[in-house]
Amino acid sequence: MRGGRMMLLPVLAVLVLAVLALLPSAAVATNYTVGDEKGWNPKVDYTAWVKKHKPFYKGDWLLFQYQNGRSDVVQVDEVGYDNCNKESAITSHNKGTSYAFQLKEAKDYFFICSYGYCYSGMKLAVTVKKGSASSSSSSSSDSDSDSDSSPTPASKSSSKSAAAVPLAAGRGVASFAAVVGAAAMLLRML
Repeated sequence: MRGGRMMLLPVLAVLVLAVLALLPSAAVATNYTVGDEKGWNPKVDYTAWVKKHKPFYKGDWLLFQYQNGRSDVVQVDEVGYDNCNKESAITSHNKGTSYAFQLKEAKDYFFICSYGYCYSGMKLAVTVKKGSASSSSSSSSDSDSDSDSSPTPASKSSSKSAAAVPLAAGRGVASFAAVVGAAAMLLRML
């Protein structure tokens, strides 16, 4: 009986590896604290902050931390951003002391503070790319250049954290379930 068990272990290992190869890799979302330790406040250079942390990818999160009653976060279009005008607001948030915003699409996003600080630079423009940080093959260090090369999530600033996004449904989950079931049956046979 023990010899049969030893013969099945390599088969089981091959089955597990085959299924893992079929599974899509988990997407990685990165959480960014806007302004790093300075937060969403006046007198912060948000253009430099974007250069420091780009590229941003679909699925990433922006966390705005601010003082309640002293500032707000207003998502606007490009014209609203250029003119510090909240009339074309897409979203507006002013409750509490923080606001988390997910970058759901590959496009340009624009945010301003409508309490007057926008005119002194309290505004943020972020370009979001398709894919995710895990799809980037570059391992360069942080750079202020405008190139598409990007650091790996582990090498980026501590003001953001990578979080694995759970695998949704699909053939990968079904394949994994089939392998787990087959492995359980093989182990019972031993």
